[in-house]
Amino acid sequence: MKMKELLLVGLGGMIGALLRYGVMVTAPDTLVLWLENGIGSLILGWLTGRAISSGRKASVLWTTGVLGSFTTFSTFSAEWLVLMQDHFVLAMVYGLGMTLMCFLLAALGFKLGGQFK
Repeated sequence: MKMKELLLVGLGGMIGALLRYGVMVTAPDTLVLWLENGIGSLILGWLTGRAISSGRKASVLWTTGVLGSFTTFSTFSAEWLVLMQDHFVLAMVYGLGMTLMCFLLAALGFKLGGQFK
C-alpha cells in the first residue's frame, strides 16, 4: 500500500466518522441507520458509476475512507439480531427493507454516475 493512499483512507475515515456522528446527534434514533446506509449506498453507487464511465479508479479517500466509516453494516447486523430476539417478523421486514433500499439507492447512484444507459 502506498503511503499517500494510507493517508487518504485515514483522512476520509475521520471525515466519515464525524459525518456519521453528525447524523447520530441530529436525526431521530429510528432513522439514523436508514439515513447513513441509504446516503452511503447512493453516493458509492454514483462514485462507482462515474469511475467506470471515466475509466478511472474511484478514490480511496471517498470509498474506503469517508463512506467506509460513514455507513455501517455491523451496527445494522447487531440491531437486526437484537430485534430478531423478540420480533421475528418485524426483524425480517427490517432486514429485507434495509437491504432492498440500499441496493436500489446504489443502483440509482450507479445510473446517475453514468452507467445503466
